[in-house]
Amino acid sequence: MMHSSVAVLGGGIVGSCTALSLQERGFQVTLFAPDAEREMTSYGNAGVITHASVIPLNIPGVLARLPRYLLNRDPSLRIAPGVLPGITPWLWRFMRGCEPGSVGKRAAALNTLITPALAAHRHWAGPAGASSLFHERGWTKLYRQPGALGRIAGERALWDSNGVRFDLLEGETLETVFEGASKHYTLGVRIPDTAHVDSPGALVERYRSLFVARGGEWRRDTPKGIEPCARGYRVAGHETYFDQVAVCAGPWSMELVRPLGYRLPMAFERGYHQEFSLDNGQALMAPFHDVDGAFVCSPMKGGVRVLTGIEFDRRDRAATPHQLARILPRVRDVLALGQARSEPWLGRRPSMPDGLPVIGAAPHHPGLWFGFGHGHIGLSTSAVTGQWLAEAMAGKDNTPAMAAFSPGRFA
Repeated sequence: MMHSSVAVLGGGIVGSCTALSLQERGFQVTLFAPDAEREMTSYGNAGVITHASVIPLNIPGVLARLPRYLLNRDPSLRIAPGVLPGITPWLWRFMRGCEPGSVGKRAAALNTLITPALAAHRHWAGPAGASSLFHERGWTKLYRQPGALGRIAGERALWDSNGVRFDLLEGETLETVFEGASKHYTLGVRIPDTAHVDSPGALVERYRSLFVARGGEWRRDTPKGIEPCARGYRVAGHETYFDQVAVCAGPWSMELVRPLGYRLPMAFERGYHQEFSLDNGQALMAPFHDVDGAFVCSPMKGGVRVLTGIEFDRRDRAATPHQLARILPRVRDVLALGQARSEPWLGRRPSMPDGLPVIGAAPHHPGLWFGFGHGHIGLSTSAVTGQWLAEAMAGKDNTPAMAAFSPGRFA
């Protein structure tokens, strides 16, 4: 078993971490992924790895905002024309998960995945020459409207119950986020147990380079299908047989597993970013989320990356950066944005309705494994996902840790 062959389908951050973890455990690993860095969801995120991510998106307060969401009156979410009928079943499951008891259980499950996240990345960052990409300067959620402390009581309770440390910022202490913040915000919540990566695309490249340097095979090809056979599995278009297959292809994963009979409910939370310089001597040292303004700003090697909220749309529809145009005036209210250093970029987050990724064995195909659907926490949880999958594929009983993320929960 320890020297059996494995195909990892998908070379983003989850696939790369999974390939490294399998390789470390003695497997003969072949990574199938195109050499298309900018197309990967991993390329364009905010680079944030934070303990605060234990809270899933569907919490009780979402229900009160539902009318605004459905009418596209909330800048944090846009539903593209004609898409609502197709995602209604997904949204129904999502809304059912807003019940407080459900949220608490799912937050506890996410805590097991997120708590070891930074340590798991450090395990690879050193050997990959990527340690300099990580900066531990915290993550701050900022609120413009008065009364925010009361409105986030539920979130604070979930953080408390899962051991998430946080500090409240008001008045002059808001200036520690960036100069001038106290003029625009009434409250900040800083989560110190956070790191951010200043070039997520470079991180994926260095992890993949480490995998190849250690003897792994990278086939620069888009996987087009999985073919079960008497000798295990083949990847469509390739003659090599593999004992096991790990599907880690992010938003493209369902194309690979649906022909095998798996109908997991995945939606595509598209999002946009653009990078800018800062003028007037202003500096941003750590990422922040303007909750009321519906944007995130994160310092990157190329400048300050401004990121939008969610756009529900078909995965491959052409970019429609309405949200980016809508938030940029709000960003300019608080930061001295200068010259644009990049064109608008579109990414596609693979999202499950319960806010939990799919990690574990395929219910009906021994030797087939899933690691996808990470939504907003793909970078954060990629290294732990790879570790868990590799341990399970090597025969370790990971059932207690992985039960909440099992593909079988959607059966």
